[in-house]
Amino acid sequence: MTPPKAILFDWDGTLIDSAEASYRGYVQLFAGYSLPFDRESFERTYCPDWYRTYEAIGLPREHWKEADDRWLALYAEQPPALLPGARDGLERVARASLPMGLVTSGQRERVTADLDRLGLRPFFSALVCGSDLPERKPNPAPLRRALDQMRVAAMESAYIGDSPEDVQMAQAAGAFAVAVPGGYPNRKELVAARADVFAETLAEALDAVGLPP
Repeated sequence: MTPPKAILFDWDGTLIDSAEASYRGYVQLFAGYSLPFDRESFERTYCPDWYRTYEAIGLPREHWKEADDRWLALYAEQPPALLPGARDGLERVARASLPMGLVTSGQRERVTADLDRLGLRPFFSALVCGSDLPERKPNPAPLRRALDQMRVAAMESAYIGDSPEDVQMAQAAGAFAVAVPGGYPNRKELVAARADVFAETLAEALDAVGLPP
């Protein structure tokens, strides 16, 4: 591709190693409602839109708000670290003087707490979280909002994510879609989404969009 004028990222599984924390949180959360949850359940029901996981596991809708609060508390007990190479990747984009955005399905409260804890908030000129819009990935609305905030055209941007919903959102918005598998159980679906580029690491993804080393 022509080198982009902006690069936008997913958060969970792309920059932060939250897969195991998410799994542990789900196990404890669903146990509180007497709902079994194991690795097979995680693989079968995982989706960036966690309400689809709630629905697939059979958690009654009237408990969803309470479950959100409980999961956030469980997650906060063992906050995850960045994925290897994530900080280096962000610094590499910054050295290229390209603006960066973050478009995530995660709750704003959790994501901003992670960003502050890890000292990453200054990297991003746009932040769109799952609770900011009624539309969720793979709907292109979250990515379009971030691009509007950055005043960058979709065709001049690249979006890097670890889920098929990330790829679908980027393609629907008209951005260059880059897939990088993370720790979540969705690699098969990610490959099937047919991103413009499939890279095994964030460094390879940045190579693919034309950033200098």
